[in-house]
Amino acid sequence: MDDTSTRGLEGILRAPIYAFDFRFMIGDVKDFLEFSEINIAWQLRRELQAIAHRTDFDDLPAGYREHLEETAKHRFGVSLPLRVRYAATLAFATSVEWAARILNLESRACVQEVKGSNHTVSILRELSIRTRVQTNGTIDDFEALVNVRNCIAHSAGIVETYRFKELLPTAIARLEGFSLDNWHAFGPQVCIRRGALDKLIDAAEALVVDLHRAMHEQGLMRS
Repeated sequence: MDDTSTRGLEGILRAPIYAFDFRFMIGDVKDFLEFSEINIAWQLRRELQAIAHRTDFDDLPAGYREHLEETAKHRFGVSLPLRVRYAATLAFATSVEWAARILNLESRACVQEVKGSNHTVSILRELSIRTRVQTNGTIDDFEALVNVRNCIAHSAGIVETYRFKELLPTAIARLEGFSLDNWHAFGPQVCIRRGALDKLIDAAEALVVDLHRAMHEQGLMRS
């Protein structure tokens, strides 16, 4: 390896990995979501195959097989996937909040909390203005997701019992793949389709990394 190649490799190895802890954390969220979705889909196929291979339906009440199939489809096609997506939403939002607060603590001029505003959203907006990082609607999307997350955390995703339910329609309308439907028997609730979280997670990850990089390069951090 010549000197030029050696210097190039050393430069790569010494280059800072911005928001490293956050990347690790958000990567776990993405893996959890993907692994869970794949496993649940596999479990559904396995359950339906087990039902199909049963030979005792002639001795059971009429319609029992259909009952088992519908129960399996609801559990593995609706209930469990929605719980996984709820969990991923909470973990995702919490990870972004942690990362934003760390950036704020390391900033030379901390963004102060404003009553009535989500502090994480305020931090992201202010830091994006200071650094001139393009957000492309990512912060607005995250603010909408926070409203959805709060309904999930404080009201199990059920609209009727959520204290700030008047905020949900606007938030839901902004988020592709989200809706207020009645997938269970609880009445309208936050529903999240498979894949709906993926773009939101990727966009938020890119934003936090870009903010960290820009703050470092522009000398806006304490160290």
